[in-house]
Amino acid sequence: MADALPHADSASGAARPLLKRQIGLYAATAITVGSIIGSGIFRSPHSVAQELSSGTIMLFAWVLGGLLSLCGSLVLAELAVAHPETGGLYVFLRRAFGDRLGFVFGWASLGVIKPTVIASIASVFAIYFCDAVGLPASAQFGAAATAILVLTVINWLGVREGTNTQTLLTTLKVIGILGLCVAAFLLPHGGPTDATTTASPAASHPLLLALVLAMIPILFAYDGWTDSTYVAGEIVNPRRTMPIAILLGIVIVVAVYVMTNLAYFSVLSPTEVGQYEAVGSETIRRILGDGGGRALAVLVSVSTFGTVSASILTGPRVTLAMAADGLFWRRAAHVSERRGTPDFALWLQAALSITWLWFAGGFEDASGWFVTTSWLLYGLTIAAVFVKRRREARGEVPVDEGSYRTPLYPLTPVLFILVTVALIASDLSASGWRAGAGVAIAAIGFPLYEWMRRSRRGAGA
Repeated sequence: MADALPHADSASGAARPLLKRQIGLYAATAITVGSIIGSGIFRSPHSVAQELSSGTIMLFAWVLGGLLSLCGSLVLAELAVAHPETGGLYVFLRRAFGDRLGFVFGWASLGVIKPTVIASIASVFAIYFCDAVGLPASAQFGAAATAILVLTVINWLGVREGTNTQTLLTTLKVIGILGLCVAAFLLPHGGPTDATTTASPAASHPLLLALVLAMIPILFAYDGWTDSTYVAGEIVNPRRTMPIAILLGIVIVVAVYVMTNLAYFSVLSPTEVGQYEAVGSETIRRILGDGGGRALAVLVSVSTFGTVSASILTGPRVTLAMAADGLFWRRAAHVSERRGTPDFALWLQAALSITWLWFAGGFEDASGWFVTTSWLLYGLTIAAVFVKRRREARGEVPVDEGSYRTPLYPLTPVLFILVTVALIASDLSASGWRAGAGVAIAAIGFPLYEWMRRSRRGAGA
């Protein structure tokens, strides 16, 4: 059977595979929520409590992190409405800054960002899954690799299968987290055992510096707000759906995160939150006893499984778009007409993800590679809105007066970019050589682009 019919890319005239618009508002919102909520809400509160001195300040930090992520989302929604195409950030960067930077993002997404995200979250899934079903630690690699392969198969079978799975997993994880909150608020428990509820065990930095340091794990927990843009070419009525899916998704996540932290503080003192790395496990153990630990393991398994699913769904769209624009191996642009899925790109991503999983030593090793690289490219993407607005002012592109526009422009993108610079500097200091190595691998994209460009010229000569 022939491949799906191509359509022309409006910027370059290149042929692009046709992916059908079949993702509705609920599924698009589920991709946003599911991409963000993973293991972070069960891990990051401990790191935050290591820096900040009271529950009130911690809650403020989580709200602030949500507002900063919302700033990026407000800008991202304008770019998504202007370019509702498969590829998301790749498309925005390429339209604003040209093929070279678009290729570098696509290369970084394929080689570093998505595979290491998938590998790191799958490793967390494996830890909790093996704990829930009683498997030994030696089974964790097999469980993580199996999860990657199973979810790749589901997304290979069809877009509806992939999005329906993502919608179900996101719904289940939100219900599960809300269940934890209800248990903390309504079921009997002893409450915080530490009478001193104001001081965390390691809050030794000045408040402003402590807040900056605490924002690192918080913003990592909010990461994933860009993912729904990768499937913009498959979303029904994207000009209406994309802003709602992005912004509503962020609002839901902020509400879930704040409520979950309130649940923790109803059971544990700020000092105790800083003492227990597995703060979610300790919270549910005090409410339900030792059996609560297994319930929490199931919840984290579902949550992280859903996050892996979202990354597997969205990642290949970047590779497909880059290949369809003639910037990468053409084979990666293949779309099955029968299934309507980017099959080659899906399996290429799975192979790279399992490779990273094998060589990385777990969540910390894998995640250290992608955070700085991701946020560097996020900052550049948000800067694309300035290029768009300047071209509109010059009359180079038409202004759609009825479409979505970023509120409080230019304050919104400027604030996000400034925070991104601070985050990158902090992560380069905290994560050491892995953060720098991730950026270095992404930078290989510059000479690789030149080599591929010359190769294409030679082939066409």
